Amino acid sequence: MLLTSVSSFLLVLFATTYSVSALPVEESRIEGRSSSGCRTILKGHLVGFDSHNKQFNFVPNSAKEVAYDHDSKSNHKLYVNFQQCPDYKNTIGDEDGFGYVGRLYVPALKGCISNPSYLQSTSADAEYYPIITPCDATTSLVAEDSMWKYYVSEDFNDLNYVYWVANPNRLQPGCFGLYGFRAKSKSDSLPYTRPGHQGAIEFSCGVTSPESGFFVQ
Repeated sequence: MLLTSVSSFLLVLFATTYSVSALPVEESRIEGRSSSGCRTILKGHLVGFDSHNKQFNFVPNSAKEVAYDHDSKSNHKLYVNFQQCPDYKNTIGDEDGFGYVGRLYVPALKGCISNPSYLQSTSADAEYYPIITPCDATTSLVAEDSMWKYYVSEDFNDLNYVYWVANPNRLQPGCFGLYGFRAKSKSDSLPYTRPGHQGAIEFSCGVTSPESGFFVQ
């Protein structure tokens, strides 16, 4: 059964013993070379799954916000590279050892999927939303609002589950710091879209609103 909820995923994660170490990414999936900068270890389209496990796509809108492709027929599906970044080793999101910390780079737009509203907000119930902001494809530096985690383990190696990671000092009350996208409801895992924003989605950690998970396929 596909786990589309970050909170559901965490329940399984925390029930797993920490003696299980992160698996190396298969050679066929490594798309880059080691350097002082970030290294691409996973490529594909950023997608989600509805309540019936049917896949749908995300797309960039004209404002470079991450948006829900309601009919999944767009020719502008959001193709991303998950780049492991050495500067984020041993930070929040990396402490459990299950996977890789880095960023989601969008080659076509030469940008990273980030959350600038997170840094701008002082409210515990603020609305966070993903937007593609300029970033260098090779630098090892990752902005605080652009950090993601790609989860890898024996049990979840084929899911390609990714989630946005918040700084532990800036968490919303009740959040673990791992964000998926805001869903319409607990029973409908299709994305909630922001009115007047061309289908733009919001982040959610499942506390103030229901959430579902991002995948790279």
